[in-house]
Amino acid sequence: QLVMSCPHEYYDSLLCPLLGPLFTYLQQRLSFRWQIINQRTSLCAQQENEAYEENHVFQEMVEEQLLQLVTREVIDLLSVTCVTRKCPKLSANKEDADGDKRMVLKDSSKGIHELSELGKCLLRSEDIYLNVLTICFNSLSWRDTVHCERTAGVLCWTLLKQVLGGNLLPEAVTWIYTSVLKGLQMHGQHEGCSAALTQLALLIYESLRPRYAELRFIMNQIPDIQVDALEQFDQKAIQSAVTKAGEKKKKEQFKQLIAGAVGKPLGQQFKKEVHIQKLPSLFKKPKPTKDVLENTDSAGLIALFSPDRDNC
Repeated sequence: QLVMSCPHEYYDSLLCPLLGPLFTYLQQRLSFRWQIINQRTSLCAQQENEAYEENHVFQEMVEEQLLQLVTREVIDLLSVTCVTRKCPKLSANKEDADGDKRMVLKDSSKGIHELSELGKCLLRSEDIYLNVLTICFNSLSWRDTVHCERTAGVLCWTLLKQVLGGNLLPEAVTWIYTSVLKGLQMHGQHEGCSAALTQLALLIYESLRPRYAELRFIMNQIPDIQVDALEQFDQKAIQSAVTKAGEKKKKEQFKQLIAGAVGKPLGQQFKKEVHIQKLPSLFKKPKPTKDVLENTDSAGLIALFSPDRDNC
């Protein structure tokens, strides 16, 4: 409420000195706490045979839920502070009131996200900009699909495109693109997150690939990637020869390329595969029946009823 109600003339003198240290603290605190949560989850596979106390498990669940709530509040604060949404102009006939109403409802869910006036003021400070960018891209791989989808769809590209024209360090480009792929590994099995992260990765690749060969090196490390398809897509990205008419096809091609980066759902990550060398038979094989006529022991019985026996 303080951010929303602050007059524009007090942005530099009040909000920037206030929000700068706050974002620094939030970035350090959230990164540290989520690192503990991720490490705790990875250790579950090693300690699955040990019995945890019920109170200990309950405490871990409460801590994770509280951390998710705090993270969502921080993402909401960043969205309100840095981003504004502009709805496109309506093209409906003004005489049709019902048509205008339907058009408003249809277009209100869409819009172009741009930096707000406060966001432009904050991002003039390099320290604040780096902290905000670090929170957004690190949060893509935190275990919360709600804020991941919102951050990838609203904040990340809106903040990143402000510096695309500058000279970014290759290490920074590598970290940015790797963070998006880590988000796909964590949340790629969810449809909403997958669509937002794939679109974000495509925008970054198309914008930065002509100047940074490091992105191609990262793509080569994706498991099960098709080298020939990557080569064709990479050439198109460098030459910028893809027209808007092929946008849908381009997205499908890119989605197939990075499909190997999508990780397993949490419920399948620590599942033990059952391997049995030789399964026992469920049913016993029936014993073969012997033909009585072929049995040599019955030859004497047959001889008793032979015609030659009556002539004796």
